[in-house]
Amino acid sequence: MMRACKISGLIQTFIRGKVAIIGVHHMTIKRSVSETPGELFFLPDLPLYVNRVYESFHLQQHTHDFIEISYVAQGSGAHYINDSSLPVTKGDLFFIPVGVSHVFRPSSTEQMKPLVVYNCIFTAEWLGQLLQAQPSRSSDDFTLLFAEAMDNCYWLSFKERDGEFQPLFERLHFEYTARRSGFMTILQASVAQLLVYMHRTTDADYLKEIPKSTLQDLDSLLAHIRQHVNTPLTLKQAAERLSISERQLHRQFKKHTGMSFMAYVQHARIEACCQQLRDTNHKISDIAERIGYQDMKYFNQLFKKMTGITPSYYRNQMHTMKKSALPSK
Repeated sequence: MMRACKISGLIQTFIRGKVAIIGVHHMTIKRSVSETPGELFFLPDLPLYVNRVYESFHLQQHTHDFIEISYVAQGSGAHYINDSSLPVTKGDLFFIPVGVSHVFRPSSTEQMKPLVVYNCIFTAEWLGQLLQAQPSRSSDDFTLLFAEAMDNCYWLSFKERDGEFQPLFERLHFEYTARRSGFMTILQASVAQLLVYMHRTTDADYLKEIPKSTLQDLDSLLAHIRQHVNTPLTLKQAAERLSISERQLHRQFKKHTGMSFMAYVQHARIEACCQQLRDTNHKISDIAERIGYQDMKYFNQLFKKMTGITPSYYRNQMHTMKKSALPSK
């Protein structure tokens, strides 16, 4: 028997550092709900499963006896959770505990406008062990957020701010599918990192030393970096754009993103390369040059350092996964 949720008529929503209890005033819609057991996905020695799916109108709203983290990677649509309906777009992420019913629906039936969702599911026992293994600090204990969600059976929603979720889901999907040596260690580390990033979007204290106006400037700078990955930008030039010192920018940038300015630029460039490798047939050398890498040896070394594989291997794996994820006609 599925555990009944303790929260009725209320949704606990976490958005950009604020926790709000929002009353649900729209009409309750009765839907047929099925139960999906984890035994359909888990292996005896692998209580975790990752996939990337094109959502359709065929899947029934369902509950399950496992925990699910879903990330909208492409498109738009709706996410029906219990008796609620939420619009979703790229960057939306959900933590669905045991006993909560849900289903995604695309906004269109056109194959050119798919709703693509990554799902990472695991048993409650596996997550409990992962959370217990994390170092705990009373002022910064991200484990409490998810432990309370599991204990009280309420779902959580998050919104990607700086493209931090998608690379993690791509890594989870790749490692789960490829299952190379040590893949389980990487899966555990990636899920832990994902939970930390999810918690940071709810943690108002994490950014309390940075003024709101500066945060807006930093967000604009991050957007500029991602949108102009092929344009060289130094820390000095970025500091001049924000009218602050290089030292001040370095400190605030690392506090805001968790990485240095140069590391963020490199990550943005490699992510742009990954997108081109996935979605186009352009030559790898042409992609590297468009992103701003003239030295192919350096590019290949950097790509492998950041992803663990070569650009050609990444492209082959992504194309194979993309074909296998296409809905059957």
